[in-house]
Amino acid sequence: MLFDLRPKDSRSNLFDREAELGKVVEYVGRLGLPITLVLGFRRVGKSSLILVTLKELGLPSIYIDLRKFEERQYLSYRDFVLELQREVNNLVRRFPRLLDFLGNISGVSIMGDQVLLSWKSNDRVSLASLLDAVNDWASNGIVVVLDEAQELIKARGFNILPILAYAYDNLRNVRFIISGSKMGLLYRFLKVKDPESPLFGRAMGIVELVPFTREQVAEFLRCGFKELGIEFSDFDRLYERLGGIPGWLTYFGLKYYEYRDLDRALNETVNYATMLIRQEFENFLADKAIARDRYLTIMRIVSRECAGWGEIKNGLEVTLGMEISDSRISEYLRQLLDSAWIIKLNDKYCSAEPLIGMAFRA
Repeated sequence: MLFDLRPKDSRSNLFDREAELGKVVEYVGRLGLPITLVLGFRRVGKSSLILVTLKELGLPSIYIDLRKFEERQYLSYRDFVLELQREVNNLVRRFPRLLDFLGNISGVSIMGDQVLLSWKSNDRVSLASLLDAVNDWASNGIVVVLDEAQELIKARGFNILPILAYAYDNLRNVRFIISGSKMGLLYRFLKVKDPESPLFGRAMGIVELVPFTREQVAEFLRCGFKELGIEFSDFDRLYERLGGIPGWLTYFGLKYYEYRDLDRALNETVNYATMLIRQEFENFLADKAIARDRYLTIMRIVSRECAGWGEIKNGLEVTLGMEISDSRISEYLRQLLDSAWIIKLNDKYCSAEPLIGMAFRA
C-alpha cells in the first residue's frame, strides 16, 4: 500500500523510483561496487529504496539503522557493537552455518546459537576480522547497510573509516550501502576529498533521491487514493502546502482516509510535521548551546523568504544586537547546509523544503 508509513520492502509499493532502484541494484549487484551512497532529504524514501534493493538482489544482509542515535551527542563503540551484534544474530538465525566462520575470532563468543561481540577495551572484537569471516562465508556476496551513516561522525573511541577502506580493498564479497539525509555531514564524515582519509580516491556509486515534482505528487496521491477507493483532486493545494516529500504525503493520505475532510487532514499533517521538524532541530542544536539563538534566528530569516549571505548577516546582527564575524556566519551556514536544513539556490539560502520553512515561521 502506498500510504503505509513504514518503509516499503517490495517493488510494487515503491512509487516512481524505478530509475534509482535500477542504479542501486546495478552498482551493488552487477558491478559489485564496494560502496554505494544513497542520498536524499529526510523522509524522501531512502530506507524504502534500500529495502527493495535488498529484496531484488536476494543477497544476505546486515542492516544497521543509525537513526536511533540521532538524539545522542556521541556514539560509543559499545553502542555500535550491540547494534552489529543484533544484526549478526538475525543473520545467523537464517544462515546457521555462518557460526562456523565466526567461532575463532578474538572478541567473539558463541553461546549455543547466539553470537556475543565484546566491546571491552582489553578484548574488543576486531571489525576487520569479523568482516573477513563474513566475506569468506558469503561467496555470492553480502550487503552491509549503514543507514543514516552521518551519525557515525559522533563516534568516540573508534573509527570505522579504516575498516571501510580495508573492506573496499580486500573483501570482494562485501558491499556497503551507505545512506544519509544530512548529505554534507555524510561527506564530511567520509572525508573522500581529504588526502589523509582512508577513503580518499575511492570510487563510489552515488544515487540521489529528490522530492517528487508537482506532477509526481498528483500521480502518487491519485494512485494511493485509488488503492483506498477514494476520489481526490486537490493536488495543487497539497503540493503548495506540503511539497514533494513522500513521507509527508503518505501521512496526509492516511489522515484524509480517516477524516474525509481536506482541511482537517491537511492541518493535522502540518502540525505533526512541524512538531517533528522542531524536535529534530533540537537534536541538531544539542551540541551547539552557545550558538543556539543564532541558528534559530538564521532559520527564521530564511524561512520568511530566501535570503542572501549579507541579508542573513544583517538580520542576525540586528536581531541579536551585536556584530558577528564573517567567519562565524559562514560556519553557521555551513552547518545548516551540511545537515540539510537549508539549501543554496542562485546565491540565496532557502529552507530545504516547505514544511521546514513553516516550522520556523510558526
